Amino acid sequence: MAERDESLGLEGLTAADVMTTAPLTCSVFSSVLEAVMIFRDANCGAVPILQEGRPVGILTDRDVALSLAEFPDAIGHPVSQVMKSEVITVSPTDSLARVCEVLRTKEVRRVLVVDPNGRLVGIIGWADVAPILSDRLMGRIVTENLVAP
Repeated sequence: MAERDESLGLEGLTAADVMTTAPLTCSVFSSVLEAVMIFRDANCGAVPILQEGRPVGILTDRDVALSLAEFPDAIGHPVSQVMKSEVITVSPTDSLARVCEVLRTKEVRRVLVVDPNGRLVGIIGWADVAPILSDRLMGRIVTENLVAP
């Protein structure tokens, strides 16, 4: 993997180097409206959903928009009814190349960073990684993952 890290220009960088630490979160009992207020106040598009300090889901602004199209009263519902339950995580010590690989292979825009006890310590999105990647590599990633075949 070290050889690959060098070819990506990511040698020595870890998830901890690029993650947003202590992201704002909601509990499974929080309302969708509470999450929307976090989107607005924190200028973000995703909120990790925690139960006893551990991530059990993630809610994105897209999830909210799609749920409102189907259920106009969804804003008052608990986030647990709208969130994605699949949680994609990495460790703070994972290489940045590994983070990019997880984002790419899992086809997600964000991953949660958890400590060895499974507690949330940060979040990483493509927007956090993109400034570090070469233009050529970022172009390849966009082409492979975001452009329809």
